[in-house]
Amino acid sequence: MSEKSIALADTLLKQDEILSELLSITVKQRDALKEGRLSDLQNLMSELRHVSVRCQAIETKRVRLSEDLAGLLGCDQVVSQIVSALPREEGLVVEESAKKLMQTVNRLKIEMSILSRLMDEARTLNEMLISEWRRLGEKSMGLGAMGTFDTRI
Repeated sequence: MSEKSIALADTLLKQDEILSELLSITVKQRDALKEGRLSDLQNLMSELRHVSVRCQAIETKRVRLSEDLAGLLGCDQVVSQIVSALPREEGLVVEESAKKLMQTVNRLKIEMSILSRLMDEARTLNEMLISEWRRLGEKSMGLGAMGTFDTRI
């Protein structure tokens, strides 16, 4: 049993490590968006795709390991139940790994929320600018309300 609980704890720590990388990229994206560094945003999106693939792979492994361990212990696939069913020392290792992961997940959620709001604001600003440019363009070209030339002099 200890082999499986150690594997789960190690996987939780590896997942925390990968999500920490994702968090770092998200913070860099936020900074690049605030500062208008579009080329940096493109590079960061590429990095994000690579890390996301690793995130999916480690999540699949974590789910498989927790399912196996929960099945052996006869409990649900919930950390608190797995920890309760394990011997004390093993349970503490798994619990600490899970806590560390949850802290990173919570920080990542906050950063992603901030980034999402910034992107929404940027999109709204861009839409306003485009609308204003079109209006100014129509005015300067003498276009009437229907998009035709105004022939009045």
